[in-house]
Amino acid sequence: MFAVISVNNNQHKVEEGKTYKMSLFEYDAKSKKVVFDKVMLISDEKNSKIGKPFIEKASVEAEVIGVKKTAKETATKFKAKKRYQRTFGHRQDYIEVKIVKIKK
Repeated sequence: MFAVISVNNNQHKVEEGKTYKMSLFEYDAKSKKVVFDKVMLISDEKNSKIGKPFIEKASVEAEVIGVKKTAKETATKFKAKKRYQRTFGHRQDYIEVKIVKIKK
């Protein structure tokens, strides 16, 4: 069984028991439980439900593993014949989430 959910205007195809990387969002830091209400599609081997745009009374329960950072991305600025060269880097934050249950 899998579902397609919308988090921060990004769509994610999720399955129970798997972990996913998602962009930062607000959650309760004490309980580390998250419920995603914006479910766009739920499908199992026999049936599938498609929302217009979301399915009513459907939700996906998840557990927050932690906030982590991606690998460093580097970029370079360079101006020819001007002795200008600059290198800089960036690491994006993300939340790692484990899907616990998909409710129809």
